[in-house]
Amino acid sequence: MARFFGQTIVFGSLTVPIALASAMPQAAAVEEMRQFNDDSKKASTTKSCPKGARYSEKKRGCVKTSCGTGEIWSSGADACADSSSASLTDEDLYLAAGEFVLAARYAEALPLLFRIKDRNNPQVLNLIGYSTRKLGDVDKGIDYYHQALAVDPNYTKARQYLGEAYLLKGDVAKAKEQLMEIADRCGGPCDDYELLVKAIAAHVTGEKTVDWEF
Repeated sequence: MARFFGQTIVFGSLTVPIALASAMPQAAAVEEMRQFNDDSKKASTTKSCPKGARYSEKKRGCVKTSCGTGEIWSSGADACADSSSASLTDEDLYLAAGEFVLAARYAEALPLLFRIKDRNNPQVLNLIGYSTRKLGDVDKGIDYYHQALAVDPNYTKARQYLGEAYLLKGDVAKAKEQLMEIADRCGGPCDDYELLVKAIAAHVTGEKTVDWEF
């Protein structure tokens, strides 16, 4: 199956997670940022550029990518383009959607995600699920997580978020099922497992849970 970002999620040069850090404690936000930076090592857009910039193959350096309202950075043109432009690639749309999610602008992220041609990409399905869930439809978000896992059963990040979604519905048993699935696939300690362990423990003890934030 074609994956335009390699095997893992990438938000371009954003020093994030996929992070969605605004509602997370600082330590948790930093951890999410590290995870997603690690995942994006194979992407050309991650070449040591500061936040708000991406690496340009044409210019062989970092270029500022902040665009105005209704515009998206076009990697092909190395310039901002209208968000409805047919010239935008799947990666352009995904990265722009990720930036909207980082800003908790989920309703603006979804139309971009739905324009992506490679809709069988598990990372895309996962981000649609997250945005949908944050807009209040937990059940539909869960459905998208399942779609992502149908494509890649070993995508443990989607399993972590699926487990957290089950916690929102009060279904600890199903959250623990995903925890065991992650353990089987990680083959040892891994971040997705540890994050879901903490979420389950917080839910059971009644503490305020820390939801994943891009």
